Amino acid sequence: MPLHLIYGPDEFTAAEAVAALEAALDTDGSLAANTTVLAARGLTPQTLLQHAAAIPFLAPARLLIVEGLVTSLGGRRGAADAWQPLLDFMPQMPDSNHLVLLEPPPKQAGDRDAVGGHALVTALKRLPNVTVTQCAALSARRPYNGGPSEVEVWTEQRARARGIPIERAAVALLADLAGPNLRMIATELAKLVAYTSGRPITPADVETMTPLAREESMFELVDAIIEGRAAHAMVMLRRVLEESPETPIAILNRVARQVRNLVRATELIEARAPESAIGDATGARGFPLTKLMRQARATSRQAAEAALRAVEAADTEIKTGKRTDVLALELLVVHLAGITGPARTSGRR
Repeated sequence: MPLHLIYGPDEFTAAEAVAALEAALDTDGSLAANTTVLAARGLTPQTLLQHAAAIPFLAPARLLIVEGLVTSLGGRRGAADAWQPLLDFMPQMPDSNHLVLLEPPPKQAGDRDAVGGHALVTALKRLPNVTVTQCAALSARRPYNGGPSEVEVWTEQRARARGIPIERAAVALLADLAGPNLRMIATELAKLVAYTSGRPITPADVETMTPLAREESMFELVDAIIEGRAAHAMVMLRRVLEESPETPIAILNRVARQVRNLVRATELIEARAPESAIGDATGARGFPLTKLMRQARATSRQAAEAALRAVEAADTEIKTGKRTDVLALELLVVHLAGITGPARTSGRR
């Protein structure tokens, strides 16, 4: 009577655990017709036991997946008592049948081990043939000793297990871009190995093929333009135009959006509004809001408004055919350097 409890904050690892179990049980291709998935909502012990007792049809194995059973019970006292019939039945379940209790990721950090410590789970763990898979979220932060992060180690191990040659620097870059999103890393590895056709994956390959890498380049470009770092912005502009599908108009639109947010932020800072009000006014949250606040504090409302007028002028020049889109964008970079550049903003609040 094999029972499998799969839970934890990383849903990709949980999905992989289920897939591995399915692959192990599907020895003759008949498992799909002998798999039942039940939602916990409205499920009774009697209904679950009926499914768990059913013999597989012309197949060596049957798989029953119950989604969110333990989570649905909550932590209220006596919540597990109604499921005593399940505990009593487990020793009698046919050996051909496998029951999977698949729990969703916790909604709050404080609920991280609510499933593992639940009374029903504690009772199930006392039974024989119970497998518990805790899918912990990996950390993307490197340790103080300078070694690889948990995500980097996972990425390298996955590549090695699948025979994917990849340079160490490419592993680090992919992990930095995706963070703890293991599903994204797995998808990108599959794309990269097809792109490289057997040769080792390099950091340049990651930058070319991974959308997040292109997005990071765009963020870096917009920040350099907004902050008046003309030399770096020119280098990034040529790189983005040459290596990505982004058009000069798309880049200008992104710059315009950030400058408009900069104007709103500087106005609200002058009015002594709290950071939360600036977030509400601009729609920025988390790190983007932190970055916007830094940029707004480094300039004045007058400079931000002048920057917005410069952006609008560049847009008009392009639409009227006065200048090509690339030339107008390059001149805008130089113009903004004179408005918001470090030499003009030093000593600001």
